[in-house]
Amino acid sequence: MAFNIRYNTCFGLERAPIRKPKLALILSTSSVLFLFAAYQSYLSAIQHKSALDLQPSITPTSSACEIWPGWRTATPDNIQADDSALSSLRLGTAEVMSEDPDLGCTPAKERLGLFGHSSGDSQLSRPPWRTVRWGLLQSDCANKNYGLKSADPAIPYRKLARFSGQADDEGQWSTPEDRSTGRTAIVVRTWDAYQYSDNQLAWMRAMITELSLDTGGRFQVFMLVNVKDNSLDLFDNRTYTQLLEKSVPEEFRDVAFLYNEAILREWYPKVGEYGAQDQMYQALQIFSHSFPEFDFVWQLEMDARFTSHVAKMLTNAGSWAKRQPRKNLWERNGRWFIPALWKDYASFSAHVDEEFGDQGIWGPHPYAQFYLDPQGPQPPTRRDDVWGVGEEAELITLSPLIDPVNTKWTYESTIHGFEPALNLPRRMAIVSMTRTSRRLLRLISYEQRKSGSWVVSESTPETWSLLHGLKAVYVPHLVAFNLDTNTETPEEQGRELDHMIHKGPAWNSAGGEHAGLLWCPDVGLPEQRWLNASYFYWAGDAPRLWWAYTNGSCTYSLVLHPVKAD
Repeated sequence: MAFNIRYNTCFGLERAPIRKPKLALILSTSSVLFLFAAYQSYLSAIQHKSALDLQPSITPTSSACEIWPGWRTATPDNIQADDSALSSLRLGTAEVMSEDPDLGCTPAKERLGLFGHSSGDSQLSRPPWRTVRWGLLQSDCANKNYGLKSADPAIPYRKLARFSGQADDEGQWSTPEDRSTGRTAIVVRTWDAYQYSDNQLAWMRAMITELSLDTGGRFQVFMLVNVKDNSLDLFDNRTYTQLLEKSVPEEFRDVAFLYNEAILREWYPKVGEYGAQDQMYQALQIFSHSFPEFDFVWQLEMDARFTSHVAKMLTNAGSWAKRQPRKNLWERNGRWFIPALWKDYASFSAHVDEEFGDQGIWGPHPYAQFYLDPQGPQPPTRRDDVWGVGEEAELITLSPLIDPVNTKWTYESTIHGFEPALNLPRRMAIVSMTRTSRRLLRLISYEQRKSGSWVVSESTPETWSLLHGLKAVYVPHLVAFNLDTNTETPEEQGRELDHMIHKGPAWNSAGGEHAGLLWCPDVGLPEQRWLNASYFYWAGDAPRLWWAYTNGSCTYSLVLHPVKAD
């Protein structure tokens, strides 16, 4: 039997059997219009059925993991990378997100053009994207490859869970391995008034395909939509449906979840702060309670772009983090990796070990016990140089983990519910694009419900990881500065960057008073040259590099942010 997708006001999406329209003896104008609409629905059903019975395009998975049969061929990803668009002033390395950075280029025309991006051939026929239901397609793909134990067939029909008392006791102390499913959710943050351009829609299609369909459901993409009107009752089905139809393009509605501050307040009444700027992780915590089948959650922003296959980049980042030992990890996390100063990351790591010896943070922060009951693993003897190798990181960030104390950062003293507040050990990382574990999100959720304690978004998973002694890793992806330099040798350029970005003490080099990348009320942005970086929270060189990529330049695997106009 063929199936179509029918939208029901009260119950969301449901499958409905297709029936061909019967002929009538007398056809009025309204009857003709009705029959035409029914026939169009029948055609859509045929097209959608094709989306559920396909062979994958890149990774051999199952017949449920392609949109239309034979529609997308393998995308080339072994082209020599051209770094002519990048300045020689660089932080990090492409190796952490690419197995072979020199041969990891994926051209935008072949990668994005099929999905309707302007980088492709404008003469190509336009597929009927409105007939695709990305949530259903992703779930069918995951169910086929992972089975019902790890993939809920009802995912496209669910809303964020309302609070129940059981949530406080629901496995918040379990380790990542206790209930591992091997699956990761990708949550893209947006809001109800967001304007989706044609290129933005194309990017979303390509991203879902690369992350979910190409991996057989190992990743699954969702959208968290912030409804700004807090007076609206999102628990009312009619209101929810109307807002969903108004706020989200049709093809993405079954991957989208609406929330507003009223939902956050129901879960975290003691916190008292629910704005997206300060409390971005509250909605993510509720998402994790609603979808316990995911081991990890990557939080991405709508204005982030990846210049290579997204699933491969994030998989490589996770694998790199898993290989890192815990010895002096927090001390390495507190500074940027400058490739011009070190032969490789191993040399950099050895230097940090030599600098700190056995004096680095080992397990939970020594003062953590004054604020909560640490739930991380029991540390071995400090002579264990390989502790943490092979252990999944419960937090991955894309910028260093900085101690905000004495930086004069705007939110340095924004601490609530922790006593004594000024002594609270904490960390922060710019741009709240992170991978968090289910356990970490549960621990944050539990403490916020219990005591109402909170710090701002950029400090939330970072601080909880530090206090609980969980493995947190800054992944030093490639960041380039579009700057002229008077230096001649790579080593001189490295020293120039080192002077620019490392102003803090040895254990917190990327921090310190008026740390260059942190906004400070008294001076604004202390280091204006950050406005020329490919990855930053404000302006930057990301739009230029994305334009170059989508117009034929094929560079290394980069995470670009922010790209406001595509």
